[in-house]
Amino acid sequence: MKRIPLLQISHLEKRFTVNEKWMSQWRLNKGRSYKKQNTVYALNGISLTLHKGETLCIVGETGCGKSTLARSIIGLLKPDAGEIYYGDQRIDNLNDRQRLIFRRRMQMVFQNPYSSLNPRMTIYQTLSEPIRFHNPHLSSTEVDEKVSQLIESVGISNSWVDRYPHEFSGGQRQRISLARALSVDPHLIIADEPLAALDVSVQAQVLNLMMDKQAEHELTYLFITHDLSVVEHFSNRVAVMYLGTICELSPTKTLFEAPKHPYTQALLSAIPRLDNNTQKPIRLIGEVPTPYETIVGCPFQARCPFAQERCLQETPKMQKQSDGSIVACHAVEESRL
Repeated sequence: MKRIPLLQISHLEKRFTVNEKWMSQWRLNKGRSYKKQNTVYALNGISLTLHKGETLCIVGETGCGKSTLARSIIGLLKPDAGEIYYGDQRIDNLNDRQRLIFRRRMQMVFQNPYSSLNPRMTIYQTLSEPIRFHNPHLSSTEVDEKVSQLIESVGISNSWVDRYPHEFSGGQRQRISLARALSVDPHLIIADEPLAALDVSVQAQVLNLMMDKQAEHELTYLFITHDLSVVEHFSNRVAVMYLGTICELSPTKTLFEAPKHPYTQALLSAIPRLDNNTQKPIRLIGEVPTPYETIVGCPFQARCPFAQERCLQETPKMQKQSDGSIVACHAVEESRL
């Protein structure tokens, strides 16, 4: 019997219209003026699967579409094309009322702990609100008990529940954000760079807490980050994004031992390692293109040292490799690397 993925994304696309000043929208062509609005192509045909109990990390440069992907999955943004399935149920085409049951199964931890909590609500109000909403049958005593269990499970004293977010540190706020996500007993947690605003020592504490909660509740994580050292120790699989596309999807160990795509190789070469002092960082030429136009050819062509004529004209497809990784690269397909 075929195993159904917990989450399945197929050919997801998302575009944004840039609101420029009125005069900036006008163009001239052969003496005639016309109005044009720039469109940002944030996601360009993303396909992913996520199985129950695993951790899939998504990495890439700032602006490559990681957060847009997360918000599209959770329902904060509506995709322009493609499909999202939770189990065997399609969810991207549901309205708010129909999607309500899936909001309990999927929760999100946001990047900035200083803005993700309502400053006008105490920690008790923050945690009790989703519990009451999704469990209207619970009594006030049962809600209080659940809040106490939640706050203590993330390492914060129950005596602090009547305090406001500004009375806590960044690490404590992120623990509270995780407790809020856990309050409705979700199956999937999407974490959008939850460690980015924290000190290194606090990052380790929050990461260990997330790993403990995964083992305790059989959670599935979609973890977005730009810190590859975190990826190596936390994830089961890694998806590398570039300019709204996935260029490599691989088991974590395979990716770090034998990266295939030139962009992945450049990313990994930038990590300082004590066990390898001979490898020099790969310096990419050029700048990341502005995603105002539909991509023609390989998205990485402008910065790739192995680009050829085919790369300029034909978009590479994801091809499975012998070691289990999946790579979208003409140079890998033609064994030019």
